[in-house]
Amino acid sequence: MAEKGSRVSCSGRIPEGVGLPAGRLLLAFSGGDDSLALLSVLSEKAPERSAALYVNHGLRPDGELLDEERRNRRNAKLLGLPFDVVRLGRGSVESLARRKCIGVEAAARELRYEALMRYKDENGFDWILTAHHLDDQAETVAMRMLSSSPFYAWSGIRRCDGAVYRPFLGFPKREIIRYLKARQLVPSVDSTNSDLAYRRNFLRHMVMPHLSDDSKIMMAHIAENVAAFRDRYSLKPSSSGFYIAYDRNLFLSSPRFLVDQAVYDANARFGRERVSRAMISSVLEKAFDGSGRLESSGMVFMFTKDEVRIYPELVPFAMPFSMDMALPCNAALSKVQHPDALTLRVQLQHLSPPVVVRDAREGDVIALKGGRRKISQLMKDQKVPYSVVVEDRDGIAICFMRAFGGRDRLSKRLLGSEGEPIALALIR
Repeated sequence: MAEKGSRVSCSGRIPEGVGLPAGRLLLAFSGGDDSLALLSVLSEKAPERSAALYVNHGLRPDGELLDEERRNRRNAKLLGLPFDVVRLGRGSVESLARRKCIGVEAAARELRYEALMRYKDENGFDWILTAHHLDDQAETVAMRMLSSSPFYAWSGIRRCDGAVYRPFLGFPKREIIRYLKARQLVPSVDSTNSDLAYRRNFLRHMVMPHLSDDSKIMMAHIAENVAAFRDRYSLKPSSSGFYIAYDRNLFLSSPRFLVDQAVYDANARFGRERVSRAMISSVLEKAFDGSGRLESSGMVFMFTKDEVRIYPELVPFAMPFSMDMALPCNAALSKVQHPDALTLRVQLQHLSPPVVVRDAREGDVIALKGGRRKISQLMKDQKVPYSVVVEDRDGIAICFMRAFGGRDRLSKRLLGSEGEPIALALIR
């Protein structure tokens, strides 16, 4: 629950209506106008349970970033709050932007929130606070209306989004600036904020100043109404682990914007490129047929008469075999303490070194009780896009497909041998 804000004028005291959630609070502190104002509010309302974290993205000259860090540290000390810094490696933002085919701003935001979440969890904070305000909300809605963003993205910025809370979201920028000046606090300035090559900066400097507060409030109401509409309808996965699965009938009967959202959400988790309308139309066409597969950059779609499954792309790999090992496919090969009837029981002492775990490839064969089978045919029969195998000197001993919606298989040479079997599974 949020604490009730103090009722004041803009004379240097806390703006009316600012509420803070209970628990320990970590401020995402850039040092600019908005986050400095929120730092000041925290110093008045919750100094004993608040701290500030500055994420250095490494995108600007070292001298400018060092000056900004020093000023932010001074302001935090002046206001009596703990301050810390996380520095992202040089080039990490650009590398992510290239790998996922997204803008530098989007890549920086993704890495920043990852750093904030990690710091929150490691240091026992309950909430991350950001200083987004009414003008930010209006900018966001305008940007998404002007782009190819799906309808549900018009819900804009949420006040409470998981562990992220935004106390200033209903306040116009001018009120925050007035509060900051009354406190005689000097923010740091990010030189990239004046670069009109960024769409958000263009809107902020060339469009937003011409909008009244009423217009901004109207755009915020649009965001609230779209968010309420989204909350009223949902398309929930029937399973979500290594892959995401949806009931095919529900997928096809859902409103189009929910289908869009399902594909966009999967792309945010697995993909590397922007989702196109043409790709979503292809997904719907294949789902209607109820068979086949579709590949996009970073994602694999599998379609059956019962399900629509979305998988991450599997990168070819081969690694020396060991227990409890993390694999490149975002899964782990582990002993299972509470196996069920479908979990493999394996006598690992009968494997013939050297042993590797790798992705299954064309031409792979496993000797089962019923005879030799091509793994590619097993995958086709069970409608999975790929599998992981354990191979020793005598050939493929284990084939893992259950993690991907199929069935694990064990070579007949490992069946019925003496020794205590180990319950082994590929898990996410």
